[in-house]
Amino acid sequence: MLRKLAVSIATLIALSHHQVAQAQAWFEVEVYVFERQSQSTEQWPDAPIKTKTDNAIDLISPVVAQVLTPSANVSAPCTLVFDADANSHCAETLNDVTASESTANARAREYRYPSVIPSEISSPEPNYASANGNPVLLTRSQGQFASIISSISRERGTRSLLHMTWQQPMSGKSGSTPIRLFAGKDFSNTYHFDGRKIVKQNQSASTLSTEGIPLSSSVVSPVWELDGTLNIYLSHYLYIETALNLRKEGRKLMPVMPSDGTDTSAALTTPKVMTPFLMSIPLEQNRRVKSEEIHYLDHPEMGMVIQIRKMAQPSAQQQSQNTESIQTVGQY
Repeated sequence: MLRKLAVSIATLIALSHHQVAQAQAWFEVEVYVFERQSQSTEQWPDAPIKTKTDNAIDLISPVVAQVLTPSANVSAPCTLVFDADANSHCAETLNDVTASESTANARAREYRYPSVIPSEISSPEPNYASANGNPVLLTRSQGQFASIISSISRERGTRSLLHMTWQQPMSGKSGSTPIRLFAGKDFSNTYHFDGRKIVKQNQSASTLSTEGIPLSSSVVSPVWELDGTLNIYLSHYLYIETALNLRKEGRKLMPVMPSDGTDTSAALTTPKVMTPFLMSIPLEQNRRVKSEEIHYLDHPEMGMVIQIRKMAQPSAQQQSQNTESIQTVGQY
């Protein structure tokens, strides 16, 4: 009898430990990205770095964009980074992942965007994560970077690009899903994704949103001033991976192509002239970080401030309806 009791207790303990091991740790993430005007002479890559944005979780589009009529059979989203002319032949379709939808079941939606994305991205009303749910965007008041943003904004030559706060579960690198970050101006009316100037433009009148903001064409994928992904994962410690492109207008030596486009071999012999070009400045880092600490990712042309805060697990948070951080998560 005692032996059976001992086996039962051992089984319960093992199951309890297994459940704890399987439980995902949740964190609150706050990010602030700003541009820095510099006189850097560094040579940047000719093409944007590869960032797989089509599978990233998008918390921004549902807040800033107009949802077009969803199609019952929507094809896979355009992967802009692998197709230099993507913005000339397809409309970007994104997965709208909310707290009530799983990534697998989220319906692909086509969005129409304003010509400029505001730097402050926040939920219009308080949000709270749910157990086994997806990342959720928080309100501006739920952030903690107000004094940091105010201090950086007072520095000469800086400009805010993006500030947002969200809650998300953390997993190992193989099971992690990046968060899509994009902000600033949409250059798709004047530049191709690969940076080439668009020679012929559609002169049709722009469509206005209900707020009177010009909206990008629904048949052209945006070429955002800031675009890419932020991936955070656990591997004994917390790690952050950034894969961002900052686009800036500049000039580049380019061959003069025939206006009719017939003689493509002429590019090998024709003289090069300084031509308007959309430069791509990468912010690509992988760094080990600690929770609660404020980390700064430096760059000649931009900066990122990020903090990953411990938070109550969703089951407890739903009962208390608050987002006060507690020290129940392990030392990361």
